[in-house]
Amino acid sequence: MQWFEDAVDFLNYGNPYQELRTAIAQSEDIKHLVLNMVKEIDLDIEDFRIEEKDDDRIEIFTKHTVDGYSAEITLSEESSGTKKLFSLLPFIAKSLIYGTTLIIDELDAKIHTVLLRYVINLFTDMSINKNGGQLIFTSHDLSAMNNEVFRRDEIWFVAKGKEQNSGLYSLVEFKNDKGESVRKDAKYGKQYLEGKYGADPYMRKIIDWSESGTKP
Repeated sequence: MQWFEDAVDFLNYGNPYQELRTAIAQSEDIKHLVLNMVKEIDLDIEDFRIEEKDDDRIEIFTKHTVDGYSAEITLSEESSGTKKLFSLLPFIAKSLIYGTTLIIDELDAKIHTVLLRYVINLFTDMSINKNGGQLIFTSHDLSAMNNEVFRRDEIWFVAKGKEQNSGLYSLVEFKNDKGESVRKDAKYGKQYLEGKYGADPYMRKIIDWSESGTKP
């Protein structure tokens, strides 16, 4: 299974410091691409460095310049969103550079909708993703769920069944009561919220609780 471990990364944001050190230690190219992405995102971070401490601990410092004055602060002093990006970007860079598969649960958590679109575009832009890196992620953010970002076969739903099982199906496979497929130009996010794709098992219960005044 070594080939699988080398080709796939599972990101869970457990320890951004260790994850950043591990990823960057593999290649200077990863650090270079991470820094470029940080600058594109416009975090006002010019550079960053990793300082080794005793007992195998590390400290990450980010460099900011304001009105010609430069100063460093620790990553722990940055916002939670910036800290998450620093744990996320090295793995994105690795996937893009080596053409590996990156799997992320709840990619949209703690990052802005615009940043979510930015990350997706890194993988769909073949001038950047030259080695065919693949991103697989779960999300509750519907802003990117449209035909400008994804093909129908790239959008998958998970629906809980009556026996507490989960079913996985693609949007391109979905058929309505008339046996018709979803149109390529359909408003996927809007139709999902309308319940047309069947992957929202809790919405009716929520409505029922509201009307009856009972608690779940």
